[in-house]
Amino acid sequence: MALLIPSITLSSGLELTNALAVVSDLNVSNNVSTSERLDVVSSPGDGDAVNEHYQIVTTSHGGKNASFMVSVFMNEQAFNDGKPPIEQLKEGRSTKVFSVNLLADEYKELEARTAAYSHLVKQTGFIDSVSIETLSV
Repeated sequence: MALLIPSITLSSGLELTNALAVVSDLNVSNNVSTSERLDVVSSPGDGDAVNEHYQIVTTSHGGKNASFMVSVFMNEQAFNDGKPPIEQLKEGRSTKVFSVNLLADEYKELEARTAAYSHLVKQTGFIDSVSIETLSV
């Protein structure tokens, strides 16, 4: 999968038409931690609380996230010919890193790479892009 971008201006000022954007350097982190504690459930008695029973209280923190970078190729043919990308998208002088919460309702049923593309097409500069499903990455 890749995205065909009708028009993009790179950090160098170079303007491309029909450039190809490919998710590169995809990293998935699953940093969920769970803790349990024993808790007493009390019921009112004659002025004193009476222990009714115990229960386990479970809490979870963290999430499952993906971070990725996007490589830009001159066009689909350059990619198919094995040419290197023109650049990795930049934000100022630094490479732009995108992030997506893989546990969000819209992404939790998707594979990480598919979720990255689904997130990317909602970002400025990619809204008019066209998905190329047949491109093997």
